[in-house]
Amino acid sequence: MNLILVRHGQTESNKLGRIQGVNNSPLTGVGSGQAEAAARALVSDAPFALYASPLPRALQTAKAIGSLAGVQPVEVKELIEMDVGEFEGLSGPQLRERFPDVMRSWDEDPASTVMPCGESLYDVRDRAWPAVQSLAGRHESETVVAVTHNFTIHTIVCAALDMPLNNFRKLRIDLGSITRLDVTLARTTLVSLNETWHLK
Repeated sequence: MNLILVRHGQTESNKLGRIQGVNNSPLTGVGSGQAEAAARALVSDAPFALYASPLPRALQTAKAIGSLAGVQPVEVKELIEMDVGEFEGLSGPQLRERFPDVMRSWDEDPASTVMPCGESLYDVRDRAWPAVQSLAGRHESETVVAVTHNFTIHTIVCAALDMPLNNFRKLRIDLGSITRLDVTLARTTLVSLNETWHLK
């Protein structure tokens, strides 16, 4: 399977520098433009199957892609963003002030740190990576576009590369970016990471 991972466009929470998990922050005008740019960039990859996280910001991005490619997105709940629990909507300084112990753990061992009333990166990987493998079994020799989120893409790429999740900060996944993987049942190869040429 030729897997193309797309991170959704900018939202109001992204613009304000607020932590965003499973909330419904809408795309900004910039975010809608990023979604449309990703759609134009992916036209040459058609035909493809189109999947998306059920969160509105991912679906809105996927619908922009699907509209240009003539395909309807199918929701996959396992591609949802990490549930950040009580971190939702807070700024970085607020996190440090209100949750110093959790943030200390996040600095030292992010993979196993559980967000208060939320998930850990391990939780995200353990639902997202099997979902990718399931898609690979369903679309063995086809192209699949999956619109999802920052932490979700990080965990998928780490799993694909057998890379420790604690090293996820060595990867960069920008808003509206495109990441490509060649996924087979035997091996997964990273083809490109964080393409942003279409956003210029």
